[in-house]
Amino acid sequence: MFYLRSDNSDLFLCFKMISMDKDTTQLTNQIENCNSKVDALICAEYIVKNPELLDFLFEIIKKEEHKKNWRAAWILDHVYASKPQLLNGYENRMIQLFMQTKSSSIQRIIGKLLSFSHIKDKADGDFLNKCFELLIAAQTPVAVKVHAMQLIFNISDKYPELKPELKIVIEENIPHNSVGFKSRANKILKKL
Repeated sequence: MFYLRSDNSDLFLCFKMISMDKDTTQLTNQIENCNSKVDALICAEYIVKNPELLDFLFEIIKKEEHKKNWRAAWILDHVYASKPQLLNGYENRMIQLFMQTKSSSIQRIIGKLLSFSHIKDKADGDFLNKCFELLIAAQTPVAVKVHAMQLIFNISDKYPELKPELKIVIEENIPHNSVGFKSRANKILKKL
């Protein structure tokens, strides 16, 4: 792990690598002790070097009872940032996670990753319904709404009949949402 230390207003990066073996118990412990971006980056880099652990990472994300499953999703986000091609072939799993999780943190991260993926051929009506539900629901966090909106738009290239419906939903929701929502909504409306 990396530790940040401040001496005389200067930040020094002190390196202390904790060996991570391929044992999934060790990885679970690393995720549970992942309390900073630096920790998440270290875990992500380890998974990039050991991509066979991706399946296990997805299992942790999927477990709602795991108290830090959202941190595993955060690590997955950093894995994608480091080596996006590692997530090729995981689109169906991400779609299922996005639809089934009750965690808005996980929906936000997985929605973001899916918005960068080519899922037009993998997304079905249930997925689109979930995206519309999230986009319309008042209690949905803005970041999740924005990713749901982007996902519907991305899929609408394959299903152009979605575009008028998406346009109506966006226009109805703009007045009730944040500046971030309005910004993305206006960009998408221009493309519709």
